[in-house]
Amino acid sequence: MKAVELRGISKRFGDVVALDNVDFSVEVGEVHGLLGENGAGKTTLMNILYGLYKPDSGKIFIMGEEVKISSPLDSIRLGIGMIHQISTLVPEFTVIENIVLGDKSLGTFKFDVKLARKKVKELADSIGFELPFDKKVKELPPGVKQKTEIVRALYREAKILILDEPTAYLVGDEFDQLLRAINILKEKGVTIIFITHKIREVFQACDRVTVLKGGKVQGSLDVRKASEDELVSLMFEGQKIEVTDSALPKMILEDVEKTESPILKMVNVSTNVPNLKNLKNVNLEVYGGEILGIAGISGHGQKLLTEVVVNPNLLHSGDILINGKSIKGRSTVDILKSGVFFTPEDRVLEGTLPTASIYKNIFLGHHREGRFLKGKSVVIWKKVRSISRDLIKLFRVKTPNEVIEIRKLSGGNMQKVIFARAFLNPIDLLVTHNPTAGLDMASVKFVFEKLLEMRKSRKAVLYINEDLDELMAVSDRIAVIRNGQIVKVFQRKEFNKREIGKYMAGVVE
Repeated sequence: MKAVELRGISKRFGDVVALDNVDFSVEVGEVHGLLGENGAGKTTLMNILYGLYKPDSGKIFIMGEEVKISSPLDSIRLGIGMIHQISTLVPEFTVIENIVLGDKSLGTFKFDVKLARKKVKELADSIGFELPFDKKVKELPPGVKQKTEIVRALYREAKILILDEPTAYLVGDEFDQLLRAINILKEKGVTIIFITHKIREVFQACDRVTVLKGGKVQGSLDVRKASEDELVSLMFEGQKIEVTDSALPKMILEDVEKTESPILKMVNVSTNVPNLKNLKNVNLEVYGGEILGIAGISGHGQKLLTEVVVNPNLLHSGDILINGKSIKGRSTVDILKSGVFFTPEDRVLEGTLPTASIYKNIFLGHHREGRFLKGKSVVIWKKVRSISRDLIKLFRVKTPNEVIEIRKLSGGNMQKVIFARAFLNPIDLLVTHNPTAGLDMASVKFVFEKLLEMRKSRKAVLYINEDLDELMAVSDRIAVIRNGQIVKVFQRKEFNKREIGKYMAGVVE
């Protein structure tokens, strides 16, 4: 029996056809992959099923019956739960408060706190999740937030679970934990739709797969009978993308002469920020003409390592020099104007203004530059929009124009806008944190190309990523961070995934 059937679903956003007469169905109790590159229409299709968007045309059937879904409340009543790529939890609430939020008996004399807590614990235990029930969500890493959202959906008695790029921010053994939970849910009869752009995840997690490209269905296949080449062909027909055995784009590192002096130098850098893993006497040098990768298990100081370079107020002791000059006492705006650019880990909440237009997001951080101003404060918006249109073409951003809200772009296209902003001015140092999270192979290749362009022009890149395969693909050196300290630096000729992993895990001190 079909748990979900979508017939003839079409959706436009202005001149952009996001979905074109899409037919999609999922059997009860199966894990069905929805595969496609960034911007293929995967999330849009599921947002329609969840009631966040209304289709321009088409019909929706749940358990064989036609239904009208006007809002997420309708979908929840129908037993549909969606775990979004970006957390929808309330940051100031605890884990348990977020899970029971929306329970109709909450706030009445009938609501039994102990009973609800017992039920939540049983649900979490049943799928092998350990949750810090009394911790505020804002203090949690992305993987724990995702677990909380899954348990919340099950608490609401979801029988159909949509997972939108569920592995984008998972690290270490979190993916294995997710796979185990998916198998347990499948045994319980829960139907799962697994949105992804990673072909290897389809083979690890799914029973069947449907491939979308440009808002159209390219085919639906039984995973047991499908091959990687078939799926690559359906996803990227007409595009040339060489991939390595690790399913990453193949990149070639040309020999580049490094600068004599480091562009970035960190000397005994320590921080003292509450609720974060602080840095302890970090010493690092990044030269022009090289990419220094930072490897480490999530939460071991990577966030502060990136942020302290553009915000020296975070320094507790030590010093940071850029092109030989200390940045102590300087403002973030001043540092960014001096040839440094930073792309944060969370592209939505930290890297963009989601409800602002693309051109206003490109303009972020450049608002004090004389070339965009008439006098001292009047912005020449016509010039901003013109330059934005040029950058959209140069960075191959899929959008009908520069005026649409950036939140309507796919993750890959959003990242391209952030990189366009970075390259609006000449820069000497790029600090980038997980820039490829949630991106498909074509978008990963694009990001890698930009990093290698920096390297070729003898600029410096500090590249933080928990994915070792991606780090090893483009880095000249890899420094391992653990408990806020740099414990080992590997030269490219020494790269060995197992050895680097030992230092990350603390097996070797």
